[in-house]
Amino acid sequence: MKKITDIIPQKNDKKRVNLYIDGQFYSGVEKIALLQENLHIGDFVDDAKLEKIVQESEYSTAFNKASGYILKGGHTRKQVYDYLIKKGYSQQIANKVLDKLKSYGYLDDSQFAKTYVELKLHKYGKHLMSAHLKQKGVKEEDIQSALDTLENEDENAYYVGKKYIKNRPFDLELRQKCYRYLLSKGFSYDSVQYAIDKLKAESDLDEF
Repeated sequence: MKKITDIIPQKNDKKRVNLYIDGQFYSGVEKIALLQENLHIGDFVDDAKLEKIVQESEYSTAFNKASGYILKGGHTRKQVYDYLIKKGYSQQIANKVLDKLKSYGYLDDSQFAKTYVELKLHKYGKHLMSAHLKQKGVKEEDIQSALDTLENEDENAYYVGKKYIKNRPFDLELRQKCYRYLLSKGFSYDSVQYAIDKLKAESDLDEF
């Protein structure tokens, strides 16, 4: 058995304390974790209980940090996992937090992909959106399902192209630049050609 020799509140986080065992620093833990176990200075604890306290405390802080991270903007499971690992939490704690967040409906990569596509359809083409979603850790089937909701990639390419040229004379040089720009935004060759042809047709009409 080991003795709790001190419990010192942390200066930068009032919810956490530094736990000292047998005169030496043991770990930083959530204050509530000690309260739940009804532990105080002078109490004796075994290694199993100490491990349980630290794990519960780590889980609690990790869950709170992950929740705050998600609230700042939608994130995928991989992004939240990487965030927690970077913060120093174990894989076990990270996965436990992710499973709980998913059960609450806070993590849904399929919905994330659909929302992403809706927000970016007037900015990127399917190829680039797919690449971005893969980088964020979204599975291929969820990506494809989200991209299938796009009704008309040709018109999206036209919208982006029209915004790019900003009513400038659509001469050969600008057409070439616009063509390359739309390809760089992830639109297919067919959609880019559709956009260029439509923009040129409008430009020809403006000349009359």
